[in-house]
Formats: sequence, C-alpha cells, structure tokens
Amino acid sequence: MRLFFASGCPYAQRTRALLTLLDQPFEPREIDLEAKPADFLALSPTGAVPLLDDEGFVLFESAVVNEYLAEKFAWRDALPADVRERARHRLAMKRFDDVLAPLFFRALREPNAVDAHPTWRRELAYFAEISRGAPTTSLLGLHVAPHWLRMTWTQPDSRVVAELRAAAGPFLDASLSLPSIIATSTIALALRSSGRAS
Repeated sequence: MRLFFASGCPYAQRTRALLTLLDQPFEPREIDLEAKPADFLALSPTGAVPLLDDEGFVLFESAVVNEYLAEKFAWRDALPADVRERARHRLAMKRFDDVLAPLFFRALREPNAVDAHPTWRRELAYFAEISRGAPTTSLLGLHVAPHWLRMTWTQPDSRVVAELRAAAGPFLDASLSLPSIIATSTIALALRSSGRAS
C-alpha cells in the first residue's frame, strides 16, 4: 500500500494520521507539489494529495480514503454506531471542509469575509452540536485536527479561531493531542524543536 503525500498538506496528514493510529504499514511517497512525479500524475486524476494506491486500487480525496481504510481495517471507533449519527458526522466533516476551513483562510485576506458569509453562524452551530461529546479518536477528530492545528498556528487570534474555540474548543483542542496527529505534523515537530510546545 503506497500513500502519496506532501508533508505540509493537512488533507494528506489526515490519512497519514489514520494509518499511524491503526498501526498499519504503508509505503510513504512524499512528493513535491511544485514538481509532481510522473508516476503520481499517471495515477491521479486531480494532481492532489493524498492519493492511496492499494495494490492497484487507487483512491483520492482524504475523507473517501480514510473511510475506505477505516472499513478495510475494521476500525470500530471511526464513526458512531447509529446510522443517523454516522450521517451527521459525515456531514460535519463535509461542511468543515466546504465552509469553516475555507472561511478561515478567506478571512485572512478579506477582513469582512466572516460577516459576508450568509450561513456562517448556522454552520458553526451545527459543527458545535455534532462535536459536543464526540470522541476525538474518530474520523471526525482526525478530519478536523490538521486544519485546526494550522488555524491556531497561523492566526491564533483570528475571529474564526475565537468563534470555533468558543463553540467547539474542547473537541478541537483535544484532537490536537492525538498521538497520531502529533507524529504526522510538521507544525507540531517545529513547535517542539523550538520549545513552544510541550
């Protein structure tokens, strides 16, 4: 099983963290996103990472790859047992990717981006409701942790970070302390070596 990734990519970190958590061996293939190798481009319809090659079965998109791996390795804690709760976790992951994370980065460039977003408050409330009481050692926890790490490292005083922390801080912050997140994070390693993290 080969995993193509870029070390600074939060999407690829999700899959590396999951494989680390599950203690599953894989062949890591770190690539330079500015000079993508031909064997990677031959497999990837998007040119994005992560890309998993499981003995010729190729998948991309981190959420899809991680659900596949969770099922393949029978990880019981990946999603809730209840079918409706599973659907809500999947929706929370999708909305985090489609709205909350992009809004943070847009707000770095456009100060009025948060106020201009028509559904920001409802998206935040929905994510807070789903994450409340959810285990961080889950697909949801692994899904949000890499972006939350980048948000809190890049702009810890931003409005989006402050409001996410107020709404879902215990879940988000606990996800950062997952050993597999720490082990696969270039930011966590940099903070440790600089003495800024314990």
